[in-house]
Amino acid sequence: MKMLLRKALLTYRPIDTRLRRLPSYARLSRMLQQRYNIMMSDQRNIVISDQDSIMMSDQDNSVISDQDNMMMPDQDNSPAPAKEKIPAPGKEKIRAKSKSPGQSKGDAAAAYYAANIDRVSPSPDTILFECYWGKKFGESPLALYRELVRTHPRGSFRIHWTVAGNAQPPAEIAANPDVTLVRVRSKEYGHALLASGLLVNNVTFPPYFIRRPGQRYCNTWHGVPMKAMGRDMAAPMISMANTQRNFLQADLLLEMSDFYHEAMFHSYYVEQLAARSLLPCGAPRVDDVLTPRIPAAELRAQIGIAEGQTVVLFAPTWRGNSTAIDPVFGDQARLWAQIARELGEDHFVLFSAHQMVKVDKAEPVPNGALLPENTNINDVLTVVDVMVSDYSSIIFDFLPADRPIVLFTPDIEQYRQDRGLYLEPTDLPCAETCDLPGLIAAIRAARPPSDFPGWPEMQTRFVPLEDGQAAVTALAALLAPVAMGPQREPNRRQRLLIAPGGLVPNGITTSLKNLIANLDYDRYDPYILIEAAVMDQDVARRQQFEEFDSRCNWILRSGDMLLTAEEKPIYHAFRRGDDWLGDAEMAVIRRIFERENARVLGTARFDVSIEFGGYAPFWTALMACSNATRKVCYQHNHLWAEYTNLDASRNQRQLYGVFLTYGWFDQIVAVSDETRMVNETHLARFYPDGSKACTVRNTMNMARVLERKRLPVVLAHPAVAPLFQSPELFRFIALGRLSPEKRYDRMIGALARIAPEHPNAVLLICGSGPLKDKLLQFARRKGVAEQVRFLGQVHNPYPLLANADVCVMSSDYEGQPMTLLEALSLGVPCIGTDIPGIRSVLKDGRGHITDPTEEAFAATMKAAIEGRLPKFVAADIGGEYTDTTMDEFYRNVCGR
Repeated sequence: MKMLLRKALLTYRPIDTRLRRLPSYARLSRMLQQRYNIMMSDQRNIVISDQDSIMMSDQDNSVISDQDNMMMPDQDNSPAPAKEKIPAPGKEKIRAKSKSPGQSKGDAAAAYYAANIDRVSPSPDTILFECYWGKKFGESPLALYRELVRTHPRGSFRIHWTVAGNAQPPAEIAANPDVTLVRVRSKEYGHALLASGLLVNNVTFPPYFIRRPGQRYCNTWHGVPMKAMGRDMAAPMISMANTQRNFLQADLLLEMSDFYHEAMFHSYYVEQLAARSLLPCGAPRVDDVLTPRIPAAELRAQIGIAEGQTVVLFAPTWRGNSTAIDPVFGDQARLWAQIARELGEDHFVLFSAHQMVKVDKAEPVPNGALLPENTNINDVLTVVDVMVSDYSSIIFDFLPADRPIVLFTPDIEQYRQDRGLYLEPTDLPCAETCDLPGLIAAIRAARPPSDFPGWPEMQTRFVPLEDGQAAVTALAALLAPVAMGPQREPNRRQRLLIAPGGLVPNGITTSLKNLIANLDYDRYDPYILIEAAVMDQDVARRQQFEEFDSRCNWILRSGDMLLTAEEKPIYHAFRRGDDWLGDAEMAVIRRIFERENARVLGTARFDVSIEFGGYAPFWTALMACSNATRKVCYQHNHLWAEYTNLDASRNQRQLYGVFLTYGWFDQIVAVSDETRMVNETHLARFYPDGSKACTVRNTMNMARVLERKRLPVVLAHPAVAPLFQSPELFRFIALGRLSPEKRYDRMIGALARIAPEHPNAVLLICGSGPLKDKLLQFARRKGVAEQVRFLGQVHNPYPLLANADVCVMSSDYEGQPMTLLEALSLGVPCIGTDIPGIRSVLKDGRGHITDPTEEAFAATMKAAIEGRLPKFVAADIGGEYTDTTMDEFYRNVCGR
């Protein structure tokens, strides 16, 4: 019968496609589809509704919705997407002016790249150089270009140079017939990224760039940092995300020293993931300081430096962070003029504004010059007698020359606080001063680094490999991988890639925090993958992030997926949870997410990928399509009930996309035996062939719970403290997000039933969410507004929980509730509805389980107040429980 119905619906699908444009028909179609899904599973929806339940909507649902799309049974024979003809980009050199990247409204490069990523093959004789996003032609990319031109005959390579804004290439680039300039955001740039077999960058390629087979990418970076980088700087996550991503894309990263290794690769969480890409090598740009490419007399004449003048370079760094740069040019220009005036005509003072600082016109200085933005500063350093800087990496470019450096640091206290420093001025062989008279005196009395105590040790620490041959070494490794020599080996710990879910304050996040805290770091190396921009925009999520064990690593996703026109509708149907997707469509989904893995993670390899949240098709597909040896997906709830709930405000329609990916995992794990069994009943047909789900219970971080519960209630939540000082009150407490499945209306209604007889009962609700206003109104209608206190998101709820009389939970769906585990660990009695997840915690007399109705819940609350509930069995949620649950994780998730 079911097969006949399925065939009939598949036959009917073309008619449905035309009719679903009518909203009323689409709504009816979805309702019928829900009933169809339930019938095909041989089970009924077990949700019980209360008479007084209220309609609740969760505004935090990020799933793409399409009201005109009807969900139909899988169609297995959809045609594969047709390929479009590749547009041919122009070959001519770019001469016309265009808007800078920040001003451009569109990005033709990104569109071209996405459309042609599988159609344009890289060529081994094509190389792309990029310096500061096309704003300059210098630094290490220029040094490598010079070495390439010096060692290879003309015509050996097709050479692309990226150009942005009004940047003008020097003659050595502009006059080379092998060179084509490609403007950022242009179609030609997108083509160059695809067609170049060799790529060199000193910052980052765009977020859509993926290093593909047949490409070698050398990221030289642009300096040894004195200031904090990556995880160590106080800046939005998004400001470091694409840098981390580029380090993972590159297969050649120059490693100047152990200090540089720690400051750069450790701070971006890639020191292990990129270990085999690291090349011990000096900085190619420093070669141009040690071995001048332009004769000194010629360079001095170009700048206007008279014979006999002492050349001082003023090269301060920028302030702020990459998402909020302080406008410091004016102040720096005025200081430059003061320095030149005080030093007099026997000195010539150059001013090099940092490339991150917007350069405006500066008043002319008779004995000085503002260096043009396109200047290659490493060429200029060859004629500099004394450098004045502050916290800039240019210090380390100049150190190998052994010429004097003066650090001018009047704002060092503020800079330490705002940005952070890896080094203090006293760690360097440089003079330091904080005022103008001291600066002038230090310039006049300048000493070379070799005159400072400890110079040999400082050389070893900061610039041990600067021998003038870095460009030779790096270019050889770029052109031939065997030239890299022995590679650094990563540690042998098992690498775990974890998608954590939304990282909102809820039980899933708490469970993951506990897991990470209890992990054996001698054997496991965890990497948690999060959305950088979302974390920056949400204070609550960022707070959760900061509470994780500091030993774990983070991978910061940023940028958009690459989708062709043919892939977009299939991808959006998958995200919505449309159930007409068949094998052909899911093959497209797999291709999309294999590409997204390559975009986000490069070629970093993992032993186990873990989809810990289990609710979002995007993350389940991403984890399922990773390159990990073993792939595991968690189930934290009765998912089929959530998917088939006929209440539109509580229906998790997108879950069907999650179910479709189950077959790509090696193991499905549930957080309790009860949750495993109820999900297996409905979802086993989606599981990997021959596979059964297993149980991995939520673990506990008892040390954290006990430590945080010591805080006095008056400090944890001052406003509610008086309620804990009154011996007449009976305090019920509930913790959790104010979302539909938690059914707070049930416990509020239950309280209203017993309030006339027990006016001393209060209900404290800790949590935030979209239903707060509706629940407030509901409490007023029930006449218990004064007895129900909505406390919002309480950062440390444990003092409240520990001092409450009873913890209550009235949910329709739960997996293995962390709130109840925490309450039991603190010795707090618990009452919960009789659903599988709650039953898994409160069974065997550890708590009181009641029918999921308002009437039954009220009777149980009343019995608790009157002391008529059976004595609870003490629950051992201590060390033995933690050890057992972690062993479940090691065996069933990690495959130990």
